[in-house]
Amino acid sequence: MSKGTYIRSLARDIAHDLGTVGHVTMLRRTRAGPFTLAPAITLDKLAEFAMGQALEQALLPLTSALDDIPALPVTPDQASALRQGRMIGIAAEPGFVMAMLDAVPVALAEVSEGRLRVVRGFNL
Repeated sequence: MSKGTYIRSLARDIAHDLGTVGHVTMLRRTRAGPFTLAPAITLDKLAEFAMGQALEQALLPLTSALDDIPALPVTPDQASALRQGRMIGIAAEPGFVMAMLDAVPVALAEVSEGRLRVVRGFNL
């Protein structure tokens, strides 16, 4: 299946082509991008983690969800400016980047016309 394939519509269209009617009674997503069900936890387990103050054990690092966005290393001074929401001058290709101070995400940012602008800052 390609991105944007609507499974319910596909089932309806197949039934129509067969000269009948049809609908989907159950649909389960088993994959979304690089994520599969194998490491998933139930909502009950998530609630247990939250009650026990061990929620971090259940969460993936931010970078795993945004690994398709190129990392852009920044200096401590640049990271400080970005954390304050300031734009900084930078020599980088235009587009969205993950500003990183060592291995720590500082901000999702956009490079445009030699400037780096914070789209979403992270307090990690």
